[in-house]
Amino acid sequence: MVTDDAVPRAANTVTVLGGPTALIRLAGWTLLTDPTFDAAGTEYQDGPVLVLKTADPALKPAQLPALDAVVVSHTGHQDNLDTAGRTVASAATNVFTTVAGATDLGGAAVGLEPWQTRTLSKPGRTPLNITAVPARHGPVGTEDITGPVTGFLLHTDDGSAPTVYVSGDTVDLDAMSALAGRYRVDVALLHLGAAGFEELGDVRLSLTAVQAVEARRLLGDPLVVAVHAEGWAHYTEDRNHVQQVFDAAGTPLHWPTPGQPLTLPDPHTR
Repeated sequence: MVTDDAVPRAANTVTVLGGPTALIRLAGWTLLTDPTFDAAGTEYQDGPVLVLKTADPALKPAQLPALDAVVVSHTGHQDNLDTAGRTVASAATNVFTTVAGATDLGGAAVGLEPWQTRTLSKPGRTPLNITAVPARHGPVGTEDITGPVTGFLLHTDDGSAPTVYVSGDTVDLDAMSALAGRYRVDVALLHLGAAGFEELGDVRLSLTAVQAVEARRLLGDPLVVAVHAEGWAHYTEDRNHVQQVFDAAGTPLHWPTPGQPLTLPDPHTR
């Protein structure tokens, strides 16, 4: 459980729970990304497409630790915020998302404009900044179909914890280059899987493996953690393909075991 006591840097971890959902422990804070907790086999009709969940989450909502904040890249698609995930988000003290997403969620949800920062602060803890990073959920011209989306940068002013970038569903490499020009990125949770639907043709709504390799380069070669790559039927690139592309490029990629914490690198050792 989260306490107000300071924790050592070694306690900075990411625990992927399935799909885009991850628990991030950073500078003593506990955050949850894009909550998806419905059971495997759940289907959703989203406009012309059918979205199918194929894997259970590694934890159930009742098993989650106390959360300081939930960050939601966008609220319009069930593979980033499903029915049970909405319940989790609605119970959180702090929720950060897009401006449109905040209107959708209501309650404690705060909508962030691109590059806007909010800070989590509490006595006994290092303040944690949450900065909205521009994102685009598909090629230029698909914005009216996919709706607004945002990424997030989690960072401290004193650099005592690694800086973590959560990409959200985006293929906007220019925004990642701009991010690297503003901030150092130590860890990148990249939404992979090259999400796509037959009804949309060859359009890919999240990073292909080739794009992800380039994204890592643009971000300054951070530790890349694969998320949003398994657990739903609409990913068009599987783990083997993604790994082969990364291996061919000589680029490291971490595939976390769902439910098992990954210790993040000390920023002072990079």
